[in-house]
Amino acid sequence: MLLSAALLADLILGLGLFAVIILTVYVTKRFKNAWVNRKIIHLSTVPAVIAYMYFFKEPYVFFSFSIFFTVMLILPHLRGSELRWFQIKDNYGEVFYCISFAILSMAMWNLDRVFAGLVMLFMAVGDSVTGLIRSRFLKRRGKHWTGTVVMFLVCSLIGFYFLSYDGILLALAATLAERQPWLDDNLSVPLITTLMGLFLRLY
Repeated sequence: MLLSAALLADLILGLGLFAVIILTVYVTKRFKNAWVNRKIIHLSTVPAVIAYMYFFKEPYVFFSFSIFFTVMLILPHLRGSELRWFQIKDNYGEVFYCISFAILSMAMWNLDRVFAGLVMLFMAVGDSVTGLIRSRFLKRRGKHWTGTVVMFLVCSLIGFYFLSYDGILLALAATLAERQPWLDDNLSVPLITTLMGLFLRLY
């Protein structure tokens, strides 16, 4: 059975975006700080998120690549052979990042894919900038007030652009979700921000 024109167009676009991410992954092999490398790789997903919001005709290609990356990233952890330049033993943050994108992309497509993309941008840009700023002050992984302030400012700009003042409320929710110490922020940010967005939408 031949692919539909829409699905074929999505696939071609998806392969191009996939290439950008894979290229970034291998470029970061030159750098030594795994935490910084993770954030650079996260930033490379921004074009894919924008494509999801405005250019993909269906969610399936984006979802499929998100699942592909989830599987490819969890396998090294299960084998004990992490890709050391960006994977950390016993830390599954990058896996959670990909599975969060997969779930959001399917669950929110028919409801509000621009909102779903906004949540992804909070992770891809806001959380990444936070980590990069914190790396200037901390030699190990941890929370620092400078990163929290920068995340709120960056997410507020993104949120306001897409959703006006509601976007700033979502930025605050995302920042608090990232700051809390109990749940990996690659799960807490999309979960809390999505719940806040649904609350604002319904009430």
